[in-house]
Amino acid sequence: MPLLKKKKRKLFVDWKILLPSLLISFIGITTLISTELSITKEIVDISIIQKQIIFFVVGIVVYILLSVLKLSYLKHWQIILPIYVLTIALLVVTLIWGPVINSVKRWIIVGGVQIQPAEIAKVTVILTTAAIFSMKEKYNQWILLLASLIFTIPIFILIYLQPSGSMSLLILMMWFTVAFTGLGNQLRNFLLLFIIASIASGMFLSSVTGNTLWLLVSFLGLIISILSFYARESWKVFVIISFILGCTLGLISNYAWDNILHDYQKDRIEAFISPEETQEDIGFNVAQSRIAIGSGQIFGKGFGNGTQSKRNFLPEHQTDFIFASFAEEFGLVGALVLLVLYGFLIVEIFLVSMKYFDNTFFSMLAVGVGFKILLELFINIGTNTGTIPATGIPLPLMSAGGSITVMTFFCLGLIQAIKNSSKEKITTGSFVDFS
Repeated sequence: MPLLKKKKRKLFVDWKILLPSLLISFIGITTLISTELSITKEIVDISIIQKQIIFFVVGIVVYILLSVLKLSYLKHWQIILPIYVLTIALLVVTLIWGPVINSVKRWIIVGGVQIQPAEIAKVTVILTTAAIFSMKEKYNQWILLLASLIFTIPIFILIYLQPSGSMSLLILMMWFTVAFTGLGNQLRNFLLLFIIASIASGMFLSSVTGNTLWLLVSFLGLIISILSFYARESWKVFVIISFILGCTLGLISNYAWDNILHDYQKDRIEAFISPEETQEDIGFNVAQSRIAIGSGQIFGKGFGNGTQSKRNFLPEHQTDFIFASFAEEFGLVGALVLLVLYGFLIVEIFLVSMKYFDNTFFSMLAVGVGFKILLELFINIGTNTGTIPATGIPLPLMSAGGSITVMTFFCLGLIQAIKNSSKEKITTGSFVDFS
């Protein structure tokens, strides 16, 4: 059964999705050109600009192709399973044969182009989790939660072994968010989540800092556990399990800090907690980023006039710290315009999820895409401003890179396909439908 619609029709494009994406991409390419201008206004390295324009064009083509996809077929195991297996295979190939770049194996090179399978894995986790929860009418939601976790764990482990702790953690957060929206009784779920997070984080931070005052956070979790336990009779078992799980995760995180985490990962966390003590070494990157952002003031230094990136004070100014490069040259006003564009795009994606809430697969897919972009935005800008530990997460549609650019447009194409597919009657075709 073909995935494309048989009936020929006009291509419908929602400009509320595509227009902000195009504007953000244009800003990203403009920033890249600016950072590559020398003092004499000559382009130092035009190749990175040319590559990004090519990735942008490929992304647009992918977006258009996906917009006419019969998206309802994606939830069937005949489609999802090959995608999942291919993702696992790419991650394994990366670990075995991937080149070592900056002491890590995160890319494979195909035709001279670096591909980062972890970016593909993000989308795979969203698709797999949404497809599994589309079977809610036939199977218990907790069984589906466990099944989706089982499918996510191999991806998490393979990415962590690259090593890429931040990306593996992002994978888990994306899985949890999509799965969380598929569960019923959200008030209870939020309370259970708070119990687990507060107890585990309090125990972890007290171990990292050596300050037992952080245990007060765990104590707050204990209080909420007691109140929730007596709130409703049906919650008691869930509260007990959540309390035990929070304590278990706290103990595991303490063990991981002492025996599993790499030194560079510990350094990033310590630099976040005590930046004044690490500004000379690991905190230097974030310090330079904050200087660049601050020096832009209200209206910025102007196109091509940034100093932090041109004098190589700002590391990774084309990828991880591109927001700082942009803010230095276009100031607070430019940064706010950029954030408004991102905000408009993300809100529109979440509105799609709400509009098609009666279709579990569509709704959860939109939630996953929206949260993916939101989380990447939060982490990247948080790193640039020093509000969260430094991580190597690029800014979608802004940072230079083929994988992040193409896969972001892939995700946006899925959102466009949801809008297009919902206009027609959804059929199961000749696939074996387990949902």
